[in-house]
Amino acid sequence: MDCTSSGPRASRETSRIAQRGQAPRATLGQPGVAELLLGSVMTSTCGALSPVSLTAHVGRPLHKGGCDVDACLKHGDGRQQRWLAELRQAGAIVGSAHIVLDGELPSNSYMPWRNGMLPFATGQDDTFAQCLAVARLCDQYSRREAAFGPAWLTIRYFLDFGPSTGVREALTVSPVRHRQLGPLCQHDLEVREAGARVATLTIVHEQPR
Repeated sequence: MDCTSSGPRASRETSRIAQRGQAPRATLGQPGVAELLLGSVMTSTCGALSPVSLTAHVGRPLHKGGCDVDACLKHGDGRQQRWLAELRQAGAIVGSAHIVLDGELPSNSYMPWRNGMLPFATGQDDTFAQCLAVARLCDQYSRREAAFGPAWLTIRYFLDFGPSTGVREALTVSPVRHRQLGPLCQHDLEVREAGARVATLTIVHEQPR
């Protein structure tokens, strides 16, 4: 896949299924590792579930051009799912993430698909796009803070994005805390929309030498 698209190669346990999902709404800027990994997982569920948290490790820079995303469902209990996603470019692992999704799927949200049932889109494109926009902000800040080495990212989502009116306010990012942890730096930030907190970001990276 091209790193500007969102069609994942999703794998579930030992079975690997190639699929092309509906492209999420575009957000400003170039997509980064967290956004591509989250987009792959959310597309695999057709956006029917909302993210609770994303914890990622970015080991090398993501360059323009082709890349592959594998998303594997590791656990699901009917309401909450835990996914492992991995992004590769030119055969090398760029980043990986553990992603937790939440939201009980209604029985009428499924349609037959090959040997199983696939959830179809449930009108949550607005929330889908906003979740990806938050991930993109995290990518942008991590690239800024950890430009010369690996980084560890955690996004915690607060699922109440308010009423879905189709009109979103601009997202703003505010620093909360900066700490030195020996050879590591930690940055804690809040993402807000119209004054309401929608997510928190934590970025940890090695101090530049």
